[in-house]
Amino acid sequence: MTIYVLKPATLLGMILPVLLSLLMAGCSGGGGYGSAASTNYSYSISGTVIGGATDNSGVTVSLTGGTPAAPVTTMAGGSYSFTGLANGVYTVTPARTGYAFTPASSQITIYGGNMTTNFAEAP
Repeated sequence: MTIYVLKPATLLGMILPVLLSLLMAGCSGGGGYGSAASTNYSYSISGTVIGGATDNSGVTVSLTGGTPAAPVTTMAGGSYSFTGLANGVYTVTPARTGYAFTPASSQITIYGGNMTTNFAEAP
């Protein structure tokens, strides 16, 4: 039978490189859990356009600021949604020829969660 005796310095020499590589992976955003460098946010801004003489579908809603996003068109019932957004300040603006909206636009700040803003449409 062979008996191995590890001295503290030898054990530290075996464990230290492993600990350092794990630490560096987490600090550089290398996929470690809780990485501060992560930018994989997935927040949304959604809402509804209400009022008006129609079912509120067909309203173009634009988003500026923060994460770039193409304008969307409201669905039947007036709902809209922008997804895959990062933390930041955004302005949401509805538009439809011949209609006014209250408010005319809405400034939203995403900070760690999904946000909602609604508009009223009037002919």
